[in-house]
Amino acid sequence: LKSDIYMSSKKDQFLNACRNQKLDTVRWGIGAGGQQPSSRDEHGFTALMICASLNKHKAVQMLCDWCRRSRMKEQLDLTDGEGNGTTALMMAAKFGHEESCRELLDAGCNYAMKCERGKTAADYARKEGKNERLARFIERGGEESDEEEEEEGEEKEDENAVEGETATQRSRRKKKEMEAKERGGASAASAKENKKKEKSKKDKEKEEEDEQDAPEPKWPEVKKAMKEKAKELTISRKLEDGEQLDLAMFYCSSVNTLKIECGKSLTQLPKEIKKLKGLLTLIISENGLTCLPKEIGKLKNLRVLECEGNKLESLPEELSKLQNLEILRLGRNQMNDVSALKKMNNLVTLVLDNNRLRTLDDFDLGAKSRLITLSANNNEIVDAPSDIGKCTLLTEILLNKNNIEELPGEWGELKEKKVREIDLDDNPIKDSKIKKMMGKSDKFVKELLTYVRKNCKTGLAKKAGNAMKSSKKKKKEKEEEEEEE
Repeated sequence: LKSDIYMSSKKDQFLNACRNQKLDTVRWGIGAGGQQPSSRDEHGFTALMICASLNKHKAVQMLCDWCRRSRMKEQLDLTDGEGNGTTALMMAAKFGHEESCRELLDAGCNYAMKCERGKTAADYARKEGKNERLARFIERGGEESDEEEEEEGEEKEDENAVEGETATQRSRRKKKEMEAKERGGASAASAKENKKKEKSKKDKEKEEEDEQDAPEPKWPEVKKAMKEKAKELTISRKLEDGEQLDLAMFYCSSVNTLKIECGKSLTQLPKEIKKLKGLLTLIISENGLTCLPKEIGKLKNLRVLECEGNKLESLPEELSKLQNLEILRLGRNQMNDVSALKKMNNLVTLVLDNNRLRTLDDFDLGAKSRLITLSANNNEIVDAPSDIGKCTLLTEILLNKNNIEELPGEWGELKEKKVREIDLDDNPIKDSKIKKMMGKSDKFVKELLTYVRKNCKTGLAKKAGNAMKSSKKKKKEKEEEEEEE
C-alpha cells in the first residue's frame, strides 16, 4: 500500500509539473521518476495532452524528445481516455496553440488522424480554434509556406490600424510609418528580412531541383516515402555483397526522422546525406560504420544522432557544426578521441559507453552547460573530469568500469539537489571511505559530494597524457613490427 501511495504521488508530482511547465521536475519524472509522456491523470488525459492543451510548449518539446530517444513514438498519437479519440495535436489545434502544434509535428505526430467525430487536427484548428492559418500549417505537416510568411508580414505591418479609418487614411498612415522607419534605420532591417526571404526561396527552389534530379528509387520503402512525402523513413534490411544504399532516400526532403539498420556490411554513409537538410533525428546504430562523412556537418537542424554499435575510431571535425544537436549516442564503438565535440555546447544527453577513451578532458566538458546525462561506462578513463562541476544541470554521471583512482575536489561544485545518480562502481578508487560509501550508502550522492568538498584536492595532475603517449608508442611499435614482417 505504501508503495502504491508513493508511486501515485510521483505521478501526481510529474503531472502537476507538466501543467506548470516546471521543466526540472518534468525531466526528473521521465528519468528517475519512472514516468512517461503516456502517464494519465484521473480523467484519462496523458501528460503530453495536458502540456499541449495548455500550450506548455517547452514541456511538449521535452516529452517529444523522450519519445524520440526511447523510440516510442506511438505515445505521440495516443487518444484521450474519455472515448472521444482526440490526440495531443488535436487538443493543441483546438485552442490555437501554434508552438505546441509545431513541436508535435516536428516530432512526427500523425496529423491525418481522425477522432471519433471524423475530425482531424486541422479541422479542430479551423472550426473550433477559428485559425485558418494554423489549419493549413497542420495540413502541410508542419512545413512553412512562403505565401503565409508574406501574409503574416502584411498583418504585422497593419498592427497600428485605427478603427474606422478609410482606405485613403490607412494608405497615408502606412506611408508616414514607412518614412519614419526608414529615418530610424529600419531600411537596413527590411533589407535583411528580404535577404532572408530570398535565401528561403532559393533553398526551396534548390530542394525542388534536387527532387527533380533524384535517382529512381530502388527500394519499395523509399519509393513509398517519396510518393507520400513521409516524415519518417526506416530502412531495415541486410545488404547483399556489393550492394549499396538506395541513394534516392537522401532526396526525400520531407523526411525529418531517418533510421538505417543494414548490418555490418554498411561501412560508410554516402555524401548525399547532406541533402536531408530538414533532418531532426538520425539513427544509424548497429551497422559497421568505420567513419562518419564530413558532409554530416551540413545537417544543421539535427537534434538527435544515434550511432551506437558501429566501428568508429574517431569523429569528423565537421560534427561540431551541428549546434542544434541535443542527444548524441556513440556507445559501443572503438573511439579513443572525442575532441570533435569541443564546440558542441548544446548537448543534453551524451552517451560514450564501451569505447576506448582514456580521458574526458579533450572536449571542454565544463562548457556543456545544458548537459543532463553523461554516460561513459566501460572505457579506460584514468582521470575523473575536473571541470564537470561547471555542468550545473547534470543529473546523471555514469562512469563505472574505468580506471579512476581518485576524485578531484572540483566535484564538490556539483549540487546534490540536482545530481540524482553517480555510478563509479568497478573503478580502482584508492580512498577507502569513498569505496565504503559506494557499496553501502543509500544516500551516496549527498555523502560523496560532501566528502569531496572537505577532503579531496583540487588541481590534480592528469594521468591521461602519459597514458595516451604510452598507447601511441605501443601502436607505433606494433606498426613497425608489422612492416618488418
